[in-house]
Amino acid sequence: MDEKRSYLDTPAYTAFLTVVAFWAAASSGTASYVRVGAGLCAAGAAAHFVRLLVERRRDRRGAAEAAEVADS
Repeated sequence: MDEKRSYLDTPAYTAFLTVVAFWAAASSGTASYVRVGAGLCAAGAAAHFVRLLVERRRDRRGAAEAAEVADS
């Protein structure tokens, strides 16, 4: 049985967080130190997003291989 995950750990929320942070970093109406901080948050969120996608792919591939072994 799969554990129920928090919505904060889903790829959709992480993608949303990445877009918001990049938007804040690109906004010329904010102070430069805020834009630098938002840029760092955007980079971290983008890295986390990629990690989530790689883990999902690995889990799906592992489940498919386990099902294939179980069928044979």
